[in-house]
Amino acid sequence: MSEMQNPHHYRKVGWSMVLVAASLAAIGIVQVWIGPDVLYADDMQRDKTAFFEMCKAGNYLGEGCDMFIKPGNTLYEIPRMTLDSTEEATMPMEEPTVEAPVVTGEIVSIPDGVGVPGCEETNECYVPADLIVSAGTTVIWENVDTAAHLATSGTPADGPDGIFDSGMIMGGGTFEYEFSDKGVFPYYCVVHPWMVGTVTVE
Repeated sequence: MSEMQNPHHYRKVGWSMVLVAASLAAIGIVQVWIGPDVLYADDMQRDKTAFFEMCKAGNYLGEGCDMFIKPGNTLYEIPRMTLDSTEEATMPMEEPTVEAPVVTGEIVSIPDGVGVPGCEETNECYVPADLIVSAGTTVIWENVDTAAHLATSGTPADGPDGIFDSGMIMGGGTFEYEFSDKGVFPYYCVVHPWMVGTVTVE
């Protein structure tokens, strides 16, 4: 026996039809009761907008127009901004200029290829290898090699003396040190100990 042949299903369908009919009847009664004012809220809004426009045209001096004069209300029309007027009104923003500190000093170049022994024969592992400066001068080691190098005060025989140490100066990097005391300051590359140089401060 199929489900629709079961009399209990006919009863369910019957009650569903009764509920649909009752809903449609209720909707019809509400429509007859409201009548043509089914859009009453829209009409109210239109009336209020028309009254406001009338008050605005009379500079808010008419009867009942004082209801619009409240703190915070804008009683005049604010002109709408267009894209063109926005561009004209935009003030040019000046970027704050931060001047980079200019470091003046003597440059010692670390040439390309000095990571391989041979530069010590011509004393060109650091260029210039022997630099003479006055007290207060900043010396800048500039690594133009692709390999990393160091400029560490001391000698390969005695090791670092702790006055200055660049750490690894990567390819294209620099290291700066200001010599404030007079004297002779030997330095070398810890990784490539054949690279030696001196800074003499007078």
